[in-house]
Amino acid sequence: TLAVSSSSSSSPSLPSRGDQIKGGLALSLVPIIWGTYTPIIRFAYQLDVPPPPELLNFMFYVTSVSCLFLSSAANAQPLFPRPESLKAGLELGLWLFLGSTFQLLGLKYTTGTQAGIIVQLTSVMVPLLESSILKRSVNRNLWLGIALSFAGVVLLTADQAASAAASTSASSFSLASMIKGDLVVFLAAIAYSTHVLRLDGYAKKVAPLQLAFGKQTAQLGYSSMLAWVPALLSPPRMQSYSNFASSLSHDQALQMLMIVIWNGAISSAFTSYAQSYGQRRIPATLASLLFTTQPLWNALLCSIFLHESIGAIGIGGITLVLAALSNSLLKLSEDSEKSKEI
Repeated sequence: TLAVSSSSSSSPSLPSRGDQIKGGLALSLVPIIWGTYTPIIRFAYQLDVPPPPELLNFMFYVTSVSCLFLSSAANAQPLFPRPESLKAGLELGLWLFLGSTFQLLGLKYTTGTQAGIIVQLTSVMVPLLESSILKRSVNRNLWLGIALSFAGVVLLTADQAASAAASTSASSFSLASMIKGDLVVFLAAIAYSTHVLRLDGYAKKVAPLQLAFGKQTAQLGYSSMLAWVPALLSPPRMQSYSNFASSLSHDQALQMLMIVIWNGAISSAFTSYAQSYGQRRIPATLASLLFTTQPLWNALLCSIFLHESIGAIGIGGITLVLAALSNSLLKLSEDSEKSKEI
């Protein structure tokens, strides 16, 4: 098993400021892309015959692995995951697979706003897991950043929820349904948090492209089993797949193709690589802080493309998150400079 200890006799020096900036930029793209996920999935679920979540997941990972295969070939990398990357991928891919599966399922029963805030509990779970399980000390500045950013996300979510309550078309979910969906999405948050924490160690040992390839290959295996083993044993499950495919019009088929390509190539393949690359240079706690901005990007994209307004409370929440990020990134930069001087 992987064990990461901060009490070794030869503590590794922090990455340079340039490496930290590169890692931070790579990880900053991840929540922006994740911000597109909920609106896209909610759109897919509004089709006359919504796609089965397990089939949707399978299609995403087929596309993701295909993209990473082509990337490996273009960069003269091994065309299949190496043993060490596949070993890491089996564990990390399991956590991501569980997270995406629970999130897809939860979005059938609750609103995107509620799902977004619950998934962002990762910003609290990661440092708690670091300090309680791995016995790592977490910088006080990062704890402050986590508290501020989470408070900002809560304010933004409250703003969006108030806007939704004022809308006549907002009550498409019953209270029982939302509670069920929220609990399922909470399981996704636990899985995503565990992935962020475990990735922190693996990312320092395995090359980013190979690690991403290993994770996505494992996820494809897990999603294949979930999608096709029950379908082969259950004629009604297979019939639901057939009903979905036959119900699509030409335009809807093109829309589904675009959804699969975006979520497979960008939301899965690219973000998996970006996380592996970034967490070689950025601590897991700061990575989780960057990921906290996902609901902010989601709100911004909804404002632009769905014409949803952001009120004063929401703007206050965005300000809190930006202040938290600036504070924590500045502290990390100062620690890097002190490490160089030593």
